[in-house]
Amino acid sequence: MRFTPLELRHLTSFIAVAERKSFVHAAEHLHLSQPAVTAQIQRLEEELGVQLLDRNRRSVRLTPAGETFLAGARATLESANQAILATQRVSRGETGRVRIGFPPSVLKEIMPKIMIEFHKQHPGIKLDLFSLHTSLTIAALEEDNIDIGYVRLPVEAKGLRITPVHHEPLVVCLPRGHKLATRPHVRMEDLREERFILYERKWAPGFHDHFLELCSEAGFQPVVAQQIDEMYLAATLVATGVGIAIIPRMVLSLPNDSIVVKPIVGSREPALSELGIATRAGEPSPVIRSIISISCTIGKRHSAIEVA
Repeated sequence: MRFTPLELRHLTSFIAVAERKSFVHAAEHLHLSQPAVTAQIQRLEEELGVQLLDRNRRSVRLTPAGETFLAGARATLESANQAILATQRVSRGETGRVRIGFPPSVLKEIMPKIMIEFHKQHPGIKLDLFSLHTSLTIAALEEDNIDIGYVRLPVEAKGLRITPVHHEPLVVCLPRGHKLATRPHVRMEDLREERFILYERKWAPGFHDHFLELCSEAGFQPVVAQQIDEMYLAATLVATGVGIAIIPRMVLSLPNDSIVVKPIVGSREPALSELGIATRAGEPSPVIRSIISISCTIGKRHSAIEVA
């Protein structure tokens, strides 16, 4: 048996007639003409193939089939109304889910502040967080596996919108007994004889290339002692004497008595690492716009503290 899809307006008219036992009163309630309501009920009965109402000049009453259909019609309208309300709440950014990718190196400092502020403003939104390197974040956005991603800049990604949100100083991480450890700051030229612990290019090509540019401007090609896939490993390897590392300062948020951290001075004052937000091209949803706005506000505040 093939069923004809029912229109919600027909159900609304049927419920109004059934509850008021009058086509006239139902029409007044719905702000429709009586012939329009009558036509909708007739169309509904034709589609169902059953008589829902017994009517005469004096009264209107439900048939047994109408009694059964009334309960289902009420439930259908209630379900439709709930679906509409839920959709509108998602559209307004009151409920829903957002999938966010971010590099592990930002988890200790800026990300917690962003998450706290976001939950204050959008308590009904659930955030699914994925720890991803920049290159994997870009791929996840392109494949629609996440909705927004924090990335180390610069990045090259067609079809994505990049919004810078935060910059922080790059610092050099040295073993405590290193010959440069007592200096107030370090120039890139001072590091030409060092062996470097380097973040692999495949995880954040722009960040990797930025480091090579700093070395090139200082007149040397770096000797790589060890490549890593997580920035927070740099401090541990520096402490064990594998080499030195140039990394964003926020990566070193936890104290480590075996290393010292020095600002870098030179041709770039200061040497900086930038963090951005990547989203798919097009008009972002209200929730995505809110995340970007919160991130920019907190990122700007954090950047001022870092550079000060």
